[in-house]
Amino acid sequence: MRRKQTEKAIYSPQFIYKQPYKFDKYDKKLLKELDINARKQLSELSRKVGLSRDAIRNRIKKLQEHDVISAFKPIYNPPTMGYPIVNYVFIALSNPSEAKEEQFLKHLMTNKHVTYVASLIGKWDFILDIMAENQGQFDKVIKKIRYQFHDIIKDYEIYGILQEYKYEELGKLIYE
Repeated sequence: MRRKQTEKAIYSPQFIYKQPYKFDKYDKKLLKELDINARKQLSELSRKVGLSRDAIRNRIKKLQEHDVISAFKPIYNPPTMGYPIVNYVFIALSNPSEAKEEQFLKHLMTNKHVTYVASLIGKWDFILDIMAENQGQFDKVIKKIRYQFHDIIKDYEIYGILQEYKYEELGKLIYE
């Protein structure tokens, strides 16, 4: 079941918990090659993995159908896009109603400056990644969240990102 860009998709989790996929040596080689460059042509993947182009196409389709691969997307560099301010914001809520928490999530998921949202276990209920063109813009984004949801936000902490050293090399969990 693929997610569709609908109102309901706003609340669809990125992680889908179900029976783990059984990887063979070709799947592992394929994942490694896709991690290096997901835009490689099927013919090049075929040579690197040691399977026919049709077999590669079928394996990619199968990995997508089993939700191992959820999308092929570029990885952006926020500072070169005009968004040098990148902050992680941890938020603790205070007994929100289900409707209020849904309203809170909808606000976060539809705010273009909020680029990551995850629910947590522990002291904090949510972690957000907020990107802005400058500190003033970040201040406006966080104040709007705080003011609009002051009745359910118990506490928050902000951590500014100075340098990012590693980004989503999840395939290594399988092929290394």
